[in-house]
Order: sequence, then C-alpha cells, then structure tokens
Amino acid sequence: MKNHRNLNLILAVVAITGVMALCGAPKAAASQPVVSARNGMVVAANPLASQAGLQMLVQGGNAVDAAIATAAVMAVVEPQYSSLAAGGMMLIYDASSGNVVGLNANAPSPAAATIDKFTSETARRGYLAGNVPAALKAWDEALKNYGTMTLDQVLAPAIHYAEKGFPMTESLSNAIRSSEALLSAIPTSAKVFLPGGRVPEPGEIFVQEDMANVMKRVAAEGTDVFYKGDIAREMAQFYQENGGLFTYEDFANFEIEWTVPLKGNYRGYDIYAPGGEFCAAMLLQQLNVVESFDIASMGHNTPETLHLMIETTKLAGLDRDKYVADPRFVDIPEQGLISKEYAKALRAKLNLEHAATGLTAGDPDPWEYEESHTTHLGTVDRWGNMVSYTTSTGSSFGTSVVVGNTGTTFNNGMGWMELDPDHINCLAPNKRPMNNICPVFIFKDGEPIINAGTPGGNYIWGTMFQFIVNMIDFGMTPQRAVEVPRYLVRQFDGTRISLFEAMPEETRKGLADRGHSISTSWSGTIEVIMRNPETGVLTSGLDPTRDSSAAAW
Repeated sequence: MKNHRNLNLILAVVAITGVMALCGAPKAAASQPVVSARNGMVVAANPLASQAGLQMLVQGGNAVDAAIATAAVMAVVEPQYSSLAAGGMMLIYDASSGNVVGLNANAPSPAAATIDKFTSETARRGYLAGNVPAALKAWDEALKNYGTMTLDQVLAPAIHYAEKGFPMTESLSNAIRSSEALLSAIPTSAKVFLPGGRVPEPGEIFVQEDMANVMKRVAAEGTDVFYKGDIAREMAQFYQENGGLFTYEDFANFEIEWTVPLKGNYRGYDIYAPGGEFCAAMLLQQLNVVESFDIASMGHNTPETLHLMIETTKLAGLDRDKYVADPRFVDIPEQGLISKEYAKALRAKLNLEHAATGLTAGDPDPWEYEESHTTHLGTVDRWGNMVSYTTSTGSSFGTSVVVGNTGTTFNNGMGWMELDPDHINCLAPNKRPMNNICPVFIFKDGEPIINAGTPGGNYIWGTMFQFIVNMIDFGMTPQRAVEVPRYLVRQFDGTRISLFEAMPEETRKGLADRGHSISTSWSGTIEVIMRNPETGVLTSGLDPTRDSSAAAW
C-alpha cells in the first residue's frame, strides 16, 4: 500500500464488535459479544482503530505493523487518551525466536526541569507541564526492528481520519466538554478541539488538519523530521515563546530504550510484564502473596477473597511508593520484590480479619533473591506474534496544550513525579516518572495464551491482578474475567476502597464488617486476546466501557 489514501479493505471474513459508551461510565448490564478468529485479531478502545490494525493484518502485515497502525489512529480518534507525543510501554512477542522484549516509551522530563520551577498545578497542566514526546519514536523503532511494513503504510489510516475527518464520538465530545475550560485557555488547543468556539457534537465530522500534515511529513521523511528537523525546532520555539522549558536538544537527543521484561510464575503460568519504573513488580508481588491461598475454594468476589486481595494490593502499593522510580536514577530491588521468599514476609503482615491501617513498606533484599488517562491495544497475527501496548497522555488531553501547529498534546508526566526532593520519584532533569502501566503476556508450557492490558492510572496493576486471578483461579473466559465487578484500593496505608456498582451487596457488607471504608467507583478498560495453543483460535475479551472494539479475520 504505497498510496496513503488507499483505504480499501480486502476482507474475506471480518468480525467487528464495538460498544459506544459515555466517557468514563460503564454500561449497566449488557455483555460484549465475543469475537473469535484464526488469522489475526486487534483489540482497541475504538472501532476505527481496531479496523486499521486489521487492515494491516489482511494486507500481509504482522502484529507490530497492526499495532502501530492502531496506535496512530487512536491518536486521532481518541486524543484525550493518546497522541503522537504520548508515553507508554510496549511488549512484543517474536514467535520466530520465542523472545519477549519491552519497548520503553516512557517520556523523560526536559533537561531544564528542576523542582524549583514547578508547582503541583503547573507540573500537570499548561506550558511548563509535559514530557519529551515518545510515542512516535517508539512506533518507528518497533517497525524497524520487528515490523514488515513502512511508516508510510501504517500511518495511512490515521492520516486519512485526521485529514478527511471522522464522526465525532460521544465519548470524545464529552471529554472535550469536561476539559473545555482548560482547552479554551490555550489558543492552539481551542483551535483544534473547539472549532467555531464550541464543543463538537456527536456525529459531526471532526477534522485535524495540523496533525494530518505532521503525519504526512513523518510518513514521507521519517521521524527525524519530528525529532531533529524543522518540526522539532518549531516545537522548541513554541515552548520558549510561551515560557516553557523544552529546547531543540530535548527532542534531538531523545532515544528509545529496549528492555527485558520481568518474568514471574503463578500456579504454573508464566507472567511477562515490564519492569523498571513500570509497576509489573507490584503485579507479580501480589500474585506471589496470594498463591499460597486456595482462592478458588474461598469463592469469587466473596468478602474473604476480596479482603485478602485488597490487603495484598495495599502492601504492593506501599512498596511501589518506596522503591519504584526511573532505574537510571535509583536502584530498584526488583528481584527481591518479585521473589517467592519476600512474599512469605508480606503474608506475615496480612490481617485476614480486619482492614489494616498504618502499614509500611517491606524490606526486600535485592541480593539474597538475585537468583531467582491511558489506553490499551493488543494484536496477534497468523504467525503467533503478539503486541501488548499501553499508551497514555497522563491526564485527559495531557498538558491541555496543543503544541504549535502539530495538532497534538504532550504527555503530562511531570505531574506524576513528586516535588519533594527526598522522594524516590522526585522531579529531576531528564528523568522518567514512575508509571503504573503494566501490559501483560501470559504463557503456559512455553506457549503464549493471553495478551492483555488496561488503562486506569494507580489502579492498573491491581486491576491486572484481579483479571489474572479471575482467569487462572476461577477459570473464566476472557470476556467474563474482564466484566465482573472489581475493587479499587484508594489508600494503601488505610481503609479506603471503592467497589464497582455491580458488586454483590453481601460482599459489600462483609468488607464493611472487616473495617473497609467503601465508596462506589469505576476505573479501567481491560482488553484481552486469548490464544488457544492447540487450534490457534483467538478469542476476545473487552470491558464493556469506552468504545471498545475487536476486529479479526
């Protein structure tokens, strides 16, 4: 596909399902239909994006080609959660070698960023907020190392939707309305998201010409035009003229980091997830702690089971806040945190009768155990390659600043670092923030069977913990595992939690009797592809929220 306007889908069999939900609100009752296929599958939070990925698969591309095409369309149709400049983390399974690799697209702070220049407000929104744009370079690196298509090919659907427009979704319209005050205060942002001085209504054709122009130049000239060419110079000039910190060198010197994911084992299943400043250690730690309990016999979402899991999540959260930050700045005792031995020490801290208060982080020995506002998408191709990619602008629309004529906003990860110089995750020049993102692969007997991930900020690794328990301990289908009600831990050293509205009343009462302070809330949109290693059949699991969609053939 050399012509980026050629969008014809040569489809013999296509299975697509999507649900249109109000932004931030779960559907009350209906389950998502399950999609099954053999040749390939894409799951994403928007049907236009999943179809773009499917287009690459049908045209002979692999899972990486499909993932980048999907991600690029997400930047156009879901700009409140993703962008060309977003942060994120990508896991890639290369079926030919059997290797799982990670691509760290967590964006660092500008070189001039120091604590004294920020308040908590300016770190999150406005011209001082924002990290170096990472997503576009990550897409390019993934394609060069594991893809089969060109940047021009995979960006074609996104260019089409940016240049020609797409029908405004209810979720995006609601998101713009919710952020209208922020967006209207920035002239460049108002130009893009408030055309004619108003919030676009659902169904109106929404065009983003500036983003289309940037994508077309990148497709034709490569990503250097964005990071080292005149687009980089224009972005630096824009920030300098508006009191920001970015310089040309911040963009030109940025490099993507390839990583080795952490690997844990839960009841005979191998779990791969990203380490470093990401929070896979917290996920694996939780699984290690509950592995010694017969959770299946305790019952699904019973007060006994959820109390155990909630208290385990609290301990993991305390360890996150003590140990996890950019590993280029601190030493993270990862092997200690994810060791089975450390899990024994954590189990000794559990109060199985009452919600604990005043908990503190543990003290893992990293040497003793040495042996041993976000969106997600997943892809699997006919050869068995997989991508699990979670990407984020941080808060809705990131910094809220559309950067000059790029049509895109930067990730506001500056606001996810601490302004306390003694905190492990303190703000510093060229530092990446602690990041809760936790895409996952699950293997059994050396074969990949689950490709999953979720947005949800502080609740991501707790959500993935519950999903894995649902799948492995309770034998649920992917669809059932993602749609059953969940808990959120809101206070790691206290008792505040939230439960999804559909949580059984007897469970609520049982947790309240154990001292938990309960509110009702919702967070996270899990997206799953399950692969049957014997037949190769792929099966979707989609949280019935956002505009979730699976496309397959």
